[in-house]
Order: sequence, then C-alpha cells, then structure tokens
Amino acid sequence: MPFFQLRKITQVLSNLAPFICLAGIVFLQSQEYKKSAQQLNYDNYVERERQQAKEIDLLQQSPHLGFDNLVADWSYLNFVQYFGDAHARETIGYQLVPEYFATITNIDPRFTQAHLRLSIANSMYAGNAEKTVALMEKVLATVDPESPQSALLWTSKGLDELLFLGNKKAAINSYKIAAQWANLTQSDRPDGLTIKDLEQALTSTSEIDLKQAQIRAWSSVLVHIRDNQKKQEIIRKITNLKSEIAILEQSGSRGL
Repeated sequence: MPFFQLRKITQVLSNLAPFICLAGIVFLQSQEYKKSAQQLNYDNYVERERQQAKEIDLLQQSPHLGFDNLVADWSYLNFVQYFGDAHARETIGYQLVPEYFATITNIDPRFTQAHLRLSIANSMYAGNAEKTVALMEKVLATVDPESPQSALLWTSKGLDELLFLGNKKAAINSYKIAAQWANLTQSDRPDGLTIKDLEQALTSTSEIDLKQAQIRAWSSVLVHIRDNQKKQEIIRKITNLKSEIAILEQSGSRGL
C-alpha cells in the first residue's frame, strides 16, 4: 500500500476513534444488560472471568499498530464493565484488576485518569498495594509532570505507601514530589494541606498509630477478597501488625 494511502487511513481512523469508543460503550452496556438478565451461578462467573483473562492476555501480546491510546481506552472500558459487575465481584472477587492495571500501564503509561482509578481498585478491592506501588513507579517514570492531575499520581502512591506498606519515609517523599508537580501546573490541593503540614503530621504520628491505621486499611480490603489464599495473606499481615503493636506497647510500658 502506498505511503500516502496508509497515512490517510491512519488519519481517518484517528478521527473516528471517539465514535468507535462511544460505539464500544453502547455495545458493552448492551452485552452487560443481556448478561445481567440471566441468573448466573458461581461456575458461570468463573468461566466468564477465564474468558476475560484470555482477552487481557491477547491485548498484551497483540500489536497495536500505532493505536495505543485507542487500545488503552478499550481496555479501560472493559475494566469498567468488569469492576461494575457488582454481583460477579461479590461472588468471585477482583482477581483480574491487577491484570487490567498492568495491561493499561504497558500500553499507555500516560493514561492518568485510568491509573488513578485502577490504583484504588487494585489496592482497596483486590488487595495488591505492593503491586500498585510498583506499577505507579513505572507510570511516573514516563508521565509528563505538567500534565493535568499528574501530581495526584504521586499522592495516590504516597497513600498506598503509608496506609498499606507502612513506609512513612517513602510516603513523605511521594508527597513532596506531588507538591512540586502541583506547583508546575499551579493547581492547589482541594483540602488546602501543604507538604509541610503533612510532614509535621506524619512526624508526630507514632509507630503504634501508623500500624493501627494499617490494620484498619487492610481490614477494609479484607471484606472484598474472595480468594482464600489472598484472604489468608491479608489476615497474616493484620496479625503481624497486631503483634508488632503489642511489642511496642510492652516496650513503652517498661520505659515508664
């Protein structure tokens, strides 16, 4: 095919991209409605998730022919449908969330809106805060600091580092960079907090308080987990944190 024809086709497809996405939304919603009209049991949900996993794998391995943004949009729409299927998620959980997150990160690491939502879903619902932080580091290595809401990526990462990983130092560093990036876009924090306020608050937070906050965070995740192995992993984290608090309290009482 001559180069000028290929360029023309590419331009036409780019112009049609919003309409293709809109058509995709309508199609997915209609399909979801048909599925919701059926009474699906556990095995049905498991089989459907197996098919979704294959589709994610196909997206990861297929060439995107220069349409990374479009493929990332499509993947994100699939994730929205997956996450929004409340009955399925209550039945079998959120095990594919990290796969969607990793796929969209690899295809379009600058898809800020998607990454912000995926990070919450992956940490709060799928219980994979460690992987969320790792993926966010990959995203932040490529995103433009002056792009809209880019500073919120660092804020989100800092929240995971603090509440789930208990890494106060890493959280402070993430919030410092978030403040720097926010200054580049002249955007104010909606809560009016500055990085100085945050540092002072975290400095005055005791190890016991921080671990208790971690317990609350992991306990809130536990209610969404259906996979028994993952559930036991989180229970062990909570048990270890409680043991660490008990040791700290004993050490404090001996010092009095």
